[in-house]
Amino acid sequence: MIFVVDASVAIKWFVDESHHDEAVAISNESNRLVAPDLVFAEVSNVMRRKARGGYISHEQAAVSVKNLAAAFKEIVPSSQLINVAFEYAARLDHSIYDVLYLACALRTPGSLLVTADEKFRAKAVAAGVGEIVLSLEEAYGRLLLEQENKHG
Repeated sequence: MIFVVDASVAIKWFVDESHHDEAVAISNESNRLVAPDLVFAEVSNVMRRKARGGYISHEQAAVSVKNLAAAFKEIVPSSQLINVAFEYAARLDHSIYDVLYLACALRTPGSLLVTADEKFRAKAVAAGVGEIVLSLEEAYGRLLLEQENKHG
């Protein structure tokens, strides 16, 4: 499967929080993971805040940031997405940062955007693009179903 993964999901790869196991399953190397280049800044910023807040060590944050790039098969420059993202940000009345991931999914044929941001997902559904925007739980469910179909 091709998943465009936003920062809300990528963070869960490195931090043991709600839905960590589902996020890790999605990062399985048999899946093709794609993201806009913004993912590096967003994940790095959250990891820095988690370290500053004492939720994780500075070393854990640094290793997470260092290993982030290895998870992705493709990184799309934001400059290639910004025009579409701007239009969808206005349409959804939502942050351009989140909508860059949607623009990335729209640009990547056959992909599904996976997010842990339910507010954003609800806006995408209301705007008519919900079929390609999945919650982390939905994406994990599809992944399990695909694995069942392959093996049995």
